[in-house]
Amino acid sequence: TGEHTRLAAIRQLMERASAEKPHVVQQADRVAAWFIVALLVLACVTAAGWWWFDPDRALWVFVSVLVVSCPCALSLATPVALTVATDALARMGVLVTRGHAIEALARADHFVFDKTGTLTYGEMRVEQVRLLGRLDEAAIVRLAAGLEQGSEHAIATALRIHGATAEGPLAAFVSLKATTGQGVSGELGGVTYRIGRPGFVAELAGTSSPDALLADECSGRTVVALGSSEGWLAGFVLSDGLREDCQAAFASLRSKGIELSIFSGDTPSTVEELGRKLGVVHAVGGMTPEGKHAELRGLQKGDAVIAMVGDGVNDAPVLAQAQVSIAMGGGTDLARNQADIVLLSGRLLSLADGVALSRRALRIIRQNLWWSFAYNFTAVPLAMSGLVTPWMAGIGMSASSLFVVLNALRLQRKRTH
Repeated sequence: TGEHTRLAAIRQLMERASAEKPHVVQQADRVAAWFIVALLVLACVTAAGWWWFDPDRALWVFVSVLVVSCPCALSLATPVALTVATDALARMGVLVTRGHAIEALARADHFVFDKTGTLTYGEMRVEQVRLLGRLDEAAIVRLAAGLEQGSEHAIATALRIHGATAEGPLAAFVSLKATTGQGVSGELGGVTYRIGRPGFVAELAGTSSPDALLADECSGRTVVALGSSEGWLAGFVLSDGLREDCQAAFASLRSKGIELSIFSGDTPSTVEELGRKLGVVHAVGGMTPEGKHAELRGLQKGDAVIAMVGDGVNDAPVLAQAQVSIAMGGGTDLARNQADIVLLSGRLLSLADGVALSRRALRIIRQNLWWSFAYNFTAVPLAMSGLVTPWMAGIGMSASSLFVVLNALRLQRKRTH
């Protein structure tokens, strides 16, 4: 209720965006400030010259110089285009939450995607439970659901839902501890349990992953292991559907000259298989949040402008590191609050359309600035020479401002990606 609703969260993000000035706006403001100073000096010099040459015309020439070059067009050129672009993006489900996001999105040449909940729906289902110890399946799923009670991850949700189908109460663990990007550990009856990546569980079980789990991992499926200090207990094979527009979105981004990568904490074979399906060469699995952060920094050293797309808590470090960060609307609060853009619709094609619109916005900003400079550098000398009367100057100033606004409104026209 109140400030805790989704609508209130969106409003707060938009207020944050409006309070921040993008780099291009700051540059335009600095230029406009210097232009005003130069204009006042020119107007005073012009008035002094006309007072000496023809005192009767000095006043209206002075007024004409001030009016004809009023920096309205120059000051409006950038912010009006960004305002229209922000509105157009919001209508397509791309919510801009920071001022620099549109400029950064337009310049991005490399997109990095998380897998679970980003390229997939994040609605994972348990396909198979592989027993590796002495416990039966009902006891295993209750243990798994008990360990995952406090997690927001899509895999944890799937295990909790699967555990609800088993008869009996869930295991009441104590000393629960989540290791980001690895899994969860807890104690029950003096025995320590772990659930998560097979390598994470192997550290506690004391032996390497069983052959059955290795075979499941090599098949390209998502595998979660369960074990204790007494040995391996079970493996869970999960599946998650790929978003319907994922391949179309990737094709659209490639057509715009954008390189693509996939970073995921899922097993490497699963991520590599997804990469082959989507035509992404740089698809890396088995990554911790620290590993994602280091890999992304490595890409940035090659002068790449990175856009990171993620949805979970473990994506927060790389979202903060990227030049522009994009969170899925259905992701965690931390990811949404950290991001520069929130993809409310969940449609990856909207992201591709957003890139196209952002690039159009930068082109229109450049057009507006060129028009403003060309107009002022033409109109000011004419006004100084006495060829422009005050009423003509007023019409010219208004027309120049109207031009940049109408030019920016072209961003509202829909174009296909």
